[in-house]
Amino acid sequence: MKLAIIGSSPIALEAAVRFHTHEASLTWFNHESMASYELFSSVEGSWENCTSKLGWEFLGKNRPDLDFSWENWKKYYYLPVVEALKLGQEVKPHKVISVTKRFLAPQEEITGASRFRDLFRLIYQLNPEEFIGQQKENDPETYKRLSEEFIQSLQSSLEMYEDFDLVLDLRDEDTSGSIAVTGRALGESRIGRDMISYGYEALNKAKKMKPIPELRELCLVGSSDIAVEILLSLKEWLEEPRSRLFLISSEEDPFKTLLSHCEDTTKKHFLSLIEKLDQQFENEVNEFHKKLREWQSLDDFVQVKMTKPVEPIPRLVFFSGHNVTAVDQLIDRKRIFITLEKPEFRQGLRHPENNHLDLKTLGVDEVLVANELRKEPLDEYLQKKENGFFKISPKRPNYKNGWKEDLNALDGTETEIFKLFSPADSH
Repeated sequence: MKLAIIGSSPIALEAAVRFHTHEASLTWFNHESMASYELFSSVEGSWENCTSKLGWEFLGKNRPDLDFSWENWKKYYYLPVVEALKLGQEVKPHKVISVTKRFLAPQEEITGASRFRDLFRLIYQLNPEEFIGQQKENDPETYKRLSEEFIQSLQSSLEMYEDFDLVLDLRDEDTSGSIAVTGRALGESRIGRDMISYGYEALNKAKKMKPIPELRELCLVGSSDIAVEILLSLKEWLEEPRSRLFLISSEEDPFKTLLSHCEDTTKKHFLSLIEKLDQQFENEVNEFHKKLREWQSLDDFVQVKMTKPVEPIPRLVFFSGHNVTAVDQLIDRKRIFITLEKPEFRQGLRHPENNHLDLKTLGVDEVLVANELRKEPLDEYLQKKENGFFKISPKRPNYKNGWKEDLNALDGTETEIFKLFSPADSH
C-alpha cells in the first residue's frame, strides 16, 4: 500500500515508524507548523509520554539516560528517526494544501465497487529554491539550459501532486478561529495582530510579557488547554499590583472540564496560582474594609478632606458564560475595546457579580485569544466519511494520558486500514 502521512506531531512520527515496519510505501509530509510543545512549560514531560518501544527499536538504541526535555526529544528521538526513515521512505518538509480523489467527484460512486478503488491525490507546495538547487545538483546540464525567466517563474510559485492509496492527517490543531466562540465577532478583522493574537502566537507572546506601564490590562479569551498555559506564563506579570487580567469564557465554570483531564503538574501549578490570586484579593478586601471603617469613623468635616478608600478589583476578573460579540479600536490605536454579552440560558458561575452589569465593554491594552484550536484547513473534496482517509487530532502535552489516547487512536486506525486490505473485503 502507498500511504501519505501529514503532520509533524509525535503521533505522526510514530505512525511513520509503524507503517514503515509494516513495509508500506509511505511519504511523510512533515511540514513544521506553528505548534511547539516546548511552549508548554507547566508540563514536566517524560520519555514514556512521547516515545515508544518500537521507535527505539527502529533506531537500534536504548532510551538515553537523560532528563526529559523537548529539546532532548528532538535531538535524540525525533531527528534521528526522521533521518533513518529517509533511507527507505520519502520524507518531505512540504505543506499539503489539497486532498482529493484522483478522478472521482465528491458525491460520485463507482458501479459495483467502492470509491476506495480510486486513488487520493495530494497537492503540496514545494520550496522553489530547494527544487532549483536539486536540479542544479542532479542535472547540471539541463539546469544550464533553463532560461532565467523560467527559474524566476519557479521562484514565485510551485505546486506538485502525488497519488496515494491511503491518507493519514495527523497534524496538530494549531490554528485559532475567531475571538468569538460562534466564529465571528463584529470588527475583529480590522484589528492588527500587534493588539490581538491567537493560539500558540498568543502563548509565545505571553511568555515574554513584562509588567510595564504600557501593558497594565490584558484580556484573555477562552479557557482551553492553551489558556491555562497562557495564564501560567503571565504569573510574573500578574504579580505587579497594577496588573489586571480579564478572563472571558463561554463556559459557565471556566477550566472545570479541562482540569478533570489535565496533566497533574499543570493542574497543580494552575490551582496554586488561582489560590494565590484569591488570597491576595482577600487580603486587599480586608485592608479596604479596615480603612473604610476608619474613614467612616471620622467627623464629617474631616471626611471631606480625606479620600474615601476605593474598593479593590481582583487582578484576575472572570466573565464566565459570556461571549465576545464585538471588537473595536479607537483612532489613536492605543487601546482595544471588547464588547461582551451573556445569554439568559447560560449561567456565569465564576464571579457571578459580573453577570448583571448593564454595560460590558472592556478597554484593554492587548488581547490574547485561547479559544479551542483547529487544524489548518485543507482543500478537501471528499465524502464526509471517505474510505481510506483518516484523521487523528493529537492531544497536547498538558492533557493527562494524552500520549496513551493518541496511541489507542492510532491502533484503531491501523485496524481499519488492515480491514481495507483484507481479502474478504471487496472494492
